This record gives sequence, structure tokens and C-alpha cells, in this order.
Amino acid sequence: MIEKDTLKTKLSWLGTATNLLAVAICYGTLAAVALLSLIGVSVEIDEGVMVKLITGLLVLALLGMGYSYRLHRHPGPLLLSLAAAGLLSWVFYDSYSKPLELTGFAALVIAAAWDIRIKKRVCTQKCNG
Repeated sequence: MIEKDTLKTKLSWLGTATNLLAVAICYGTLAAVALLSLIGVSVEIDEGVMVKLITGLLVLALLGMGYSYRLHRHPGPLLLSLAAAGLLSWVFYDSYSKPLELTGFAALVIAAAWDIRIKKRVCTQKCNG
């Protein structure tokens, strides 16, 4: 029983981690390219590959948030992640807008923080209740 609970706990962090990873990959890559260009190294990144990678991470994040929802039954982080993923998909594949992109990634970070907060509260209630 303890092994099953440990596996559930480990898998419940999948959505949160991949939400944050999608943000880190997008803006971390941009920061790395900017830093390299400051020292004179020119790097060209295929935007299509980046979009596909981030989209894949968004799908994985939504699956993880869905699993996390099954454990704590608070729909907020899942719904916010769904909205952010929908917004980012629209930005990536239809009409690019920097403010909407920033809004989508900010929503992912907020959803991840919200999910962490709910998990801690639920664990505290279950562990002490």
C-alpha cells in the first residue's frame, strides 16, 4: 500500500513539473541564445521544433494535471492549465501575439503554484486528519 501511495505522489507532480518545464524551455532557450549572442556566438533555432516540443510538453502537463485532479479533486489548476494550453496553442498555430504568449505562460506558472498549494493542503489534512 505504501508503494502505491508513493507512486501516486510521484506521478501527481508530473503536471506541475511539465508546466514549469514548458516555460523554462521556451524562455530559457531565448535567454541562452541572447547570452551567447552577447559573447559573439550566433545560434539559429528552428522555431517549428520549439513549438512542437512545447506543445508536447503542454499535452504531458495536461495529462499530469488531470491525474493530479483525480487525487485532490480541486478543478482550478486543471482548468487554468487547459485555458493556458488552449491560448498557447492558438498563439503558436494561428495568430502570434507576444502579450497572449506571456499571458499563457504566466497562467501555466500560476496553475503549477496553485496545484502545489492544493497538494500540500490536502496532504496536511489527510496526514493530520
